[in-house]
Amino acid sequence: MFDGKIDFMDFNKIKINYGGKLTCRKIFKKRFLIFVILSIISIIFLAILFTVYNRKLEGIIIETKELIDQKSQIDNIINSTKNQNIEEEKNLYEFQGAVEIIKNDLKEINKKEESIKATNTEIISERDKLERKSTSLSEQLKTEMELKEVYQQKLNSLNTLLNSLKIEYDKLMEQKGNNNKQEEEYSNIDNSKILDSYEVFTIEKRIKGKIKDKCFDGVKDNYNPTKFHEKCDYSALLILIKTDKNERIGAFSKVSFDGNQIKKDPYSFLFNIDERIFYTLDDPQSPVIFCDPNLLPLFGIDLQIKTNGQGVNYFPFNYGDKEINTHEDLTKDSIFTIEDLEIYKVEL
Repeated sequence: MFDGKIDFMDFNKIKINYGGKLTCRKIFKKRFLIFVILSIISIIFLAILFTVYNRKLEGIIIETKELIDQKSQIDNIINSTKNQNIEEEKNLYEFQGAVEIIKNDLKEINKKEESIKATNTEIISERDKLERKSTSLSEQLKTEMELKEVYQQKLNSLNTLLNSLKIEYDKLMEQKGNNNKQEEEYSNIDNSKILDSYEVFTIEKRIKGKIKDKCFDGVKDNYNPTKFHEKCDYSALLILIKTDKNERIGAFSKVSFDGNQIKKDPYSFLFNIDERIFYTLDDPQSPVIFCDPNLLPLFGIDLQIKTNGQGVNYFPFNYGDKEINTHEDLTKDSIFTIEDLEIYKVEL
């Protein structure tokens, strides 16, 4: 019996198994046919397998390509994402830098706001000060306006008084013009550099006498006391002084400066020519006329004439009112320079 197992090399056995009915050739053909069929089947199977494998391989290749494409896309996406991340990081850094700049700007703004607040506080303080000053100035202006009104009233009163004095002056001048003979009698010092004729007239009315000849000229006589006493002793004297600051003052003595003593003269007085004010003795019994051959006229210590061409003014001491007058009522400076000194004899 054939069991399906063929041993191509064992022909003797084949013959034995088939009982010698099959020959070697037939067996070989049969076996070859079987081999061929099996080979064809194998080829077909292999072809089918190859086809299936090819299809699977193509599918795998296609899937692989798709995977590669997907991988490329993913890589592109990853790269794009990386680039975006880089850009975003850059943008983040820039944003952070911008944030820092903004923070710094905010700090500067805060500082400026603080400075502005401080400045506003100062401005408010200055405004308050200005308002207070304005209020004070308004009050001062109001006071000044009131004072101006008062001054205006006083000025009107003074103008009225001046007009009245002018009328009196005109009357006096008219009287003077109508009495030429009397004017000639009082015009004895036309060569004076200090007084005019009307001032001579006023002083003569005060002393109730006539101004006669000039007995001493400080510049020409070089302030020499000997010449003064030689020319002017034994007479009442009118002394006229003009300072280097164009101030005009004078003095009158009824007693003479002869001898060497201090004399009383209750009729003596000092005067300011420009102001037309006369200053008499506080005490008529005070000895004020200092007589000394080596000195020029001295009226106490109120008015002293020095031999160096200077004058000394300690007024008011014996003359004037100590509660009212000051030395400036005679001359601005206590020690002054004499520009002109004229001394005239007076006939009483």
